[in-house]
Amino acid sequence: MRIAIDWKKRGREALLLAGISLFLAFVRPYGSNSSAPFLLNFGIWLLLILSGSVVGELTVNTYYRLRPNGPAWLMIIITSLVTAAGVTFVIYALAFVTGGYIQVGDGPIHILYFYVLVIATAMTLVGYTVSRAFDLAGPDFVHAANDSDAVQTFLQRLPVKFHTADLWAVTSEDHYCRVFTSLGSDLILIRLSDVDRELADADGLRVHRSWWVARKGVARAERGDGKLKLILRSGEEVPVSRSYQAAVKDAGFAS
Repeated sequence: MRIAIDWKKRGREALLLAGISLFLAFVRPYGSNSSAPFLLNFGIWLLLILSGSVVGELTVNTYYRLRPNGPAWLMIIITSLVTAAGVTFVIYALAFVTGGYIQVGDGPIHILYFYVLVIATAMTLVGYTVSRAFDLAGPDFVHAANDSDAVQTFLQRLPVKFHTADLWAVTSEDHYCRVFTSLGSDLILIRLSDVDRELADADGLRVHRSWWVARKGVARAERGDGKLKLILRSGEEVPVSRSYQAAVKDAGFAS
């Protein structure tokens, strides 16, 4: 089984994290490593930002696995607290490994944790905002070989909370498409024709000029006044165009 990595997305993330590290190395918040050369300070910040990013992403994924419909504000709070703890540990580990060359300050650990928490919270907020705007965040290890893989790859377009959901249907709304899943729905900027292409290997099909439906999303089919419609598990009614009725019947979506 092949595992694909979205290198383009990861490349954008790496540039963003490097830019943040460069900024922090320049401003040296809290007087961090004030005597260290600039390149060394940049390297330290890059390591801390990368470690924080890894801890943060793992925390977000765990949060949405445990609470698929959990509020974003709670995710941000938990992720900030856990990320700050992880980065604080890394700072002390660096100080130990370098024999104190990298200083952590003379104050108690909870003071250092507070300083790290301020930056971790800012990073989490930035990450959440950017991920919603530009689709930069979230896991990108997806299996690309069969129906399930095509669906999982497509779901990466949605916020992290939807990445483990079952895909039920997609409908076009102006220049956007609304994606219906077992964990709710959300809008993404994409054309339905592109959705149809990306889900070509998925167990579903186009049933209307404005609808694509997955087999597992169909609860039942109904017919009235010579018209056929599919009822999704979420309750939405999906019209089936005359031109697609034969394909819908052949696929076993309706009799």
